[in-house]
Amino acid sequence: MHTLLIHQAFASPDDPGGTRHYEFGKHLVKCGHRFTVVAGDISYMTGRSLVDSRGLIVEHNLNGMRVLRVYTYPSFHRSFLWRAVSFLSFMCTSIIAGLQAGPVDLVMGTSPPIFQAVSAWLLAVLRQRPFLLEIRDLWPEFAIDIGILNNVLIIRLARGIERFLYARANHFLINSPAYRDYLMDKGLSGENITLIPNGVDPDLFNPQANGKTFRRELKLDEKFVVTYAGALGLANDIPTILRAAQNLRNDPKIHFLLVGDGKERVNSEKLAKQLDLSNVTFAGSRPKSDMGEILAASDACLAILQNIPMFRTTYPNKVFDYMAAGRPTILAIDGVIRKVIESAQGGIFVAPGNDMALAEAVQVLSNNRAKAQAMGRAAQSYVVENFNRQQHSRRFAHLVEYVAKQNSAEHRSFYHSCGKRFLDLLFSMALTILLTPLLLLLAILVRLKLGSPVFFRQQRPGLNGRPFTMFKFRTMTDPRDQSGNLLPEEKRLLPFGRFLRSTSLDELPELFNVLKGDMSLVGPRPLLMQYLDRYTPEQARRHEVKPGITGWAQVNGRNAINWEDKFKFDVWYVDNQSLSLDLKIIVLTAWKILKREGISQPGQATAKEFEGVSQ
Repeated sequence: MHTLLIHQAFASPDDPGGTRHYEFGKHLVKCGHRFTVVAGDISYMTGRSLVDSRGLIVEHNLNGMRVLRVYTYPSFHRSFLWRAVSFLSFMCTSIIAGLQAGPVDLVMGTSPPIFQAVSAWLLAVLRQRPFLLEIRDLWPEFAIDIGILNNVLIIRLARGIERFLYARANHFLINSPAYRDYLMDKGLSGENITLIPNGVDPDLFNPQANGKTFRRELKLDEKFVVTYAGALGLANDIPTILRAAQNLRNDPKIHFLLVGDGKERVNSEKLAKQLDLSNVTFAGSRPKSDMGEILAASDACLAILQNIPMFRTTYPNKVFDYMAAGRPTILAIDGVIRKVIESAQGGIFVAPGNDMALAEAVQVLSNNRAKAQAMGRAAQSYVVENFNRQQHSRRFAHLVEYVAKQNSAEHRSFYHSCGKRFLDLLFSMALTILLTPLLLLLAILVRLKLGSPVFFRQQRPGLNGRPFTMFKFRTMTDPRDQSGNLLPEEKRLLPFGRFLRSTSLDELPELFNVLKGDMSLVGPRPLLMQYLDRYTPEQARRHEVKPGITGWAQVNGRNAINWEDKFKFDVWYVDNQSLSLDLKIIVLTAWKILKREGISQPGQATAKEFEGVSQ
């Protein structure tokens, strides 16, 4: 099996940055899979080139992984506009490289930045392969909360791209449990979301090491060293660290070590100089392979983000590195990562943005090194048991195999990827224009004969079970019994309503759902939301495609057949959809409507409620 990953900031152990995907890929190769990465040729952390000679595509082998470094405009550490230019340049060159990667079984995109996920989606479409979307941060919400995105039009565009990708991914991979709720609030099905949290390879760290060489290099031999290792960006709230250092500059034994690079490094160094901080060292970015020695030289480690509600959803990589190194974490981030540190008893939580509380926590550990070491040991034991990257790599291998297998049939045809939507738009626009007089006439008759409202609106499950509002013409009145309950459907369904149903004229407003993209002309009929929990796993596959105005079950009996047979027809359609089949169903639907067959089950106004699989 061959997985193609599009990841601009992909890092190996020789580069600064997180190595989650390197470790996943290494395990895939060990299992006999092929793993190709299309990555940028400029370091996301430092802005420096990662290749000896720049070209459109520079290929190298990394422990059995094929890595294609592609040209990226070098402007990471400039303004937001120039960063966007860099992202867009990678989006274009990554598509070119992705098309040259050879046959693949799965295309994986990762966000942020969101543009590379667009590249991955397009490559999945062009290659007719499943699209696995990894959510590493909640973009654009993080950027909006922090103030990076503040233009209304850009925010609207960003959220539109997010919705576009969410609607087209076959499966989602998340690295924090809090992201599941966010995605499900967007209408995504929990069945299509897999959590493989951030974690760490414990073998990269030696908790017993003392980092003497690195301490000697930076002249920190006798100091209580508090290390921050990571990006120096706007989100990372480096000024709070520097203010805490200012509060402690009269304590000669405490020293702050900042290891990393980023857009705010220059500003941070200027602020440290203005505050006259001799107890702060900026060590620059270091490759991941050096982090074991760096953290071994630390007495405590620091994780911090700005005090923004959305940051409470994150699982920062650095925290797991700190824990694996056996060092206590001073955590200035609330939310799900706080629960990890507190469950492990592996550090101290302080309120984000509070430099006084941060300074106090540092002093507490500095004055009680035995306590700090006990916290570090507890953290190391906990992370090995619960956030072991070796275990996560096995889960990742199972995930890519599952997604590729489950969705391979769906992506065999270009028609499913693009042509079907084109057909939907073409037919629905033409029919809507052609039938406008009839729609207006029916709306008037419904109002006169059945009352208001003219349209029946109801939440129905769409693609992947996501809810949408379906429109139909009203076919029933609303008479109630003495207790205020609606009468049975057969008593509310008047002759005009029966006529609308028997001719399927009540379905015509669903053309607007097709135009919106919630439905297709052909697909399994959208049923009731409460049925979602009643399906067997096989029956639930009917939601792997958009619901339709008509479908294979409708031309094979409609409401006159039982639920089991109906779902078999739906799943058969999912596995066999094609242009010729859709055209056949459309023609057969017109014939069935003329013959008025299968309108209802015997003894029912339409169909009996689906109560699930009988035991």
